Amino acid sequence: MLLTKEKIEQFSKMIEVSDNIVILSHFNPDGDAVGSTTGLYKFLQNIGKKNLSIIYPNEYAQNLTFLFEGVNHLIASNGLLTAKRLLKQADLLIFMDLNRISRTSEELQGLIESLNIPTVLIDHHMDPENFDISFSDTGSSSTAELTYKIIKQLNPNKINIDIAKSIYTGICTDTGSFSYSCARRDCFDVVAELVDLGLEIAPLKRQVFDLSSENRLKLLGYLLSEKLRVFSEHKAAYISVSKQELRQFSFQKGDLEGVVNYCLKIEGIEFAALLSERQDTIRLSFRSTTPNIDVNKFANQYWNGGGHILAAGGNSALALEEVEKILEEQIHNNLHENNY
Repeated sequence: MLLTKEKIEQFSKMIEVSDNIVILSHFNPDGDAVGSTTGLYKFLQNIGKKNLSIIYPNEYAQNLTFLFEGVNHLIASNGLLTAKRLLKQADLLIFMDLNRISRTSEELQGLIESLNIPTVLIDHHMDPENFDISFSDTGSSSTAELTYKIIKQLNPNKINIDIAKSIYTGICTDTGSFSYSCARRDCFDVVAELVDLGLEIAPLKRQVFDLSSENRLKLLGYLLSEKLRVFSEHKAAYISVSKQELRQFSFQKGDLEGVVNYCLKIEGIEFAALLSERQDTIRLSFRSTTPNIDVNKFANQYWNGGGHILAAGGNSALALEEVEKILEEQIHNNLHENNY
């Protein structure tokens, strides 16, 4: 079993003897990264731990700021020296929603790997690296779901409504409002228990999903009307956006969240991609509606990434036009045959 009594007790002892705990997550932290890390942070606060910090490599989406009340956190790209100082002072590192240390940041990876302190992994991605304790479950809808199960075993009486908000946000965002990656009933059982704690889902869902800036809505309209490319005969579609176009709509962190899923709203489409040009890289998001198109394997083999069978990401140092050309060739070579 994943959550064995022995492993939970080992984790509990680690927490008990630690005076400086640092929680880390991945570059470009999404709702699951923020929800799981803040949920664990608030739990550790509730059991009496004082010196706690969360380090994110770079900025998170602004619609998630409501989860950070009373949470000591740092954006490493805005305070690298402080992040390194916190890591050097730490006596326990907890990695969440990532499967390898390299997914934190290049600036922190070397220091992290040089530290001789206990490490814990809580994650739901494939092929994790080795940590002193690993809670790794690819069947979990999200790291937030897995986090809830862990803290429930540690001390269910210390889970409150603020933790519930964090956990629900992580689950809801990583499943696209329960549209994918939630094949097991565990996910819904956890949400039911959060509701029993007093969680009000409607206002929280509106906060996370339904509120948008005017510029974000205009960007979405532009992408769907001008940048959507559909390959019906190959059951594929993708959207591509340049950094100039993002600037045109005053792009903010989180404005592209969920955009890739609009491709899958087209009847018959089973593969979707979003290509977004940033400062010196092209970020790629992939979605699939069928295991016959394993986007984790696809992203890992061709696009320096990975994730899950139906949802994955990657990146490329090539020019946007070159990435578009390669992706279209891959689409025409029939993704359904898993020839990668």
